[in-house]
Amino acid sequence: MQEQRERFPNAFQALLLVGLLFLLELIAWVAIDEAGAFTQVSSMDLSAFIVVVGNGMLFIWLMAYKHINYRSLFHPSRNAVASTLLTVTVPTLMVVPGLVVLAGAANSVVVSLFPMSDAEDAFFADMMDESFISILSGCVLAPVLEEMLFRGIILRSFLHQYSRTKAILLSSLVFAVAHLNLYQVATAVAIGIVAGWLYERCRSLWPCIVLHAAYNAFVTLAYNGLLGAEESTTTIGVAFVLAILGGLALLRLLARAPARR
Repeated sequence: MQEQRERFPNAFQALLLVGLLFLLELIAWVAIDEAGAFTQVSSMDLSAFIVVVGNGMLFIWLMAYKHINYRSLFHPSRNAVASTLLTVTVPTLMVVPGLVVLAGAANSVVVSLFPMSDAEDAFFADMMDESFISILSGCVLAPVLEEMLFRGIILRSFLHQYSRTKAILLSSLVFAVAHLNLYQVATAVAIGIVAGWLYERCRSLWPCIVLHAAYNAFVTLAYNGLLGAEESTTTIGVAFVLAILGGLALLRLLARAPARR
């Protein structure tokens, strides 16, 4: 299947797509509320369901409009999926702890300048909850759905319109804006840049999903004290050493990007 409208969306249209996604989620939420459905379901479970419904509606239209199938969306590269993952998974996972430390430090600065309200604090506590639905939503659904939109659709289009650096930076900024709060900007930009670079090099969403899922899982485990180690100079040093080694390995392994498709 030959993709059509390769240059859709541009930067402005990408922001409109994000707005459309929020609108679809709002419509789904209102429809469910008016129907009195899921009254026995917790707000976290319902929120996860709404996200899936909103993304589903958006992608039904996007896939038809761009004339693209899911196989091409997830892995447009000529290399096999297994080969790609075998090449980059380990060094990608090595980068995650250092990325978490860097984004966490930036977030700490933001929080010190703009302290969270009680409602915001409760919102993030719910996100980091150890329940099955929270983990499923944060470590599986969010990485898959967000990578489909922000790398699979938006960055893919940007790479046809802008330089590689500009495309990656713009897509990461759109990703940050989509989170609608100051406290996730550093995280979104960090994930956006590294995932964007991985996508540009591998032409596959799977390494991006691995990175995103591992990042969210690492943050969730750390927040709930399940990693078995407190933050210290030693653990931070180890995180940065792993990140440097993983980054150097990725640079060497992915020195040549595949031809644009």
